[in-house]
Amino acid sequence: MNDECGPASGRLTIGYVPGVQPDKWLARWRERNPRVPISARRTGDPRAELADSSGDDGFDVIFLREPDEAPRSAPAGLLRVPLYTETMAVLAEKDHELGAFDSVSAADLEGERWLEPVDPITASPDEVSAAVDLVAAGVGLLVLPLPYARALSRRDLVARPIEGVPATRMGIAWSPSRESDELIDEFVGIVRGRTVGSSRGAGEPPREKRTAREKTAAKAKARGHRAPTTAGRGKRRR
Repeated sequence: MNDECGPASGRLTIGYVPGVQPDKWLARWRERNPRVPISARRTGDPRAELADSSGDDGFDVIFLREPDEAPRSAPAGLLRVPLYTETMAVLAEKDHELGAFDSVSAADLEGERWLEPVDPITASPDEVSAAVDLVAAGVGLLVLPLPYARALSRRDLVARPIEGVPATRMGIAWSPSRESDELIDEFVGIVRGRTVGSSRGAGEPPREKRTAREKTAAKAKARGHRAPTTAGRGKRRR
């Protein structure tokens, strides 16, 4: 959407959890909507500051982390679009043998000392940072989403992708009271990769693919509604 046909007033404030890098989406927004200011701020719990109406203090749109197995339907009190599953990582002290591998599985680390799990979804950034301090001190290993681990990158740590552990998923969400908000629809569309020429609403969920049986039934139904044509039968058309 360009400056002539895009939103012409207002502003957007974006909240995001640690591990999200929204710069590319903010840049794309500024290219398409130079007259609409946009800002972003990292926070531990963006839901707590979600704005219910345009012009309110708080975030208009938030990026939030959730369990990968969470229902794809929006949580209560939110409109939400799931985005992508995050790769998980294991963190260890710098000199740990983990650094010799490109990636590992949970089975590879049997017998290792582990910290008490820290939930990256509900734990505050300070709680996660405190756990990472213990990792750097050699107390034990810790699993975090890889983007979160990269955001906490330190010289006294090593982080590697790990398989066989519960994963997390990133989503983008906003208040149900803003369901028809033009600015939010535009930003969510940018995040989802909607091009300038696309007219589909950004907040509209992707259509479910029909099974082969459903497609066959639909074709049969369409044939049943099609009236037989008898006029001109037997005449050859030139």
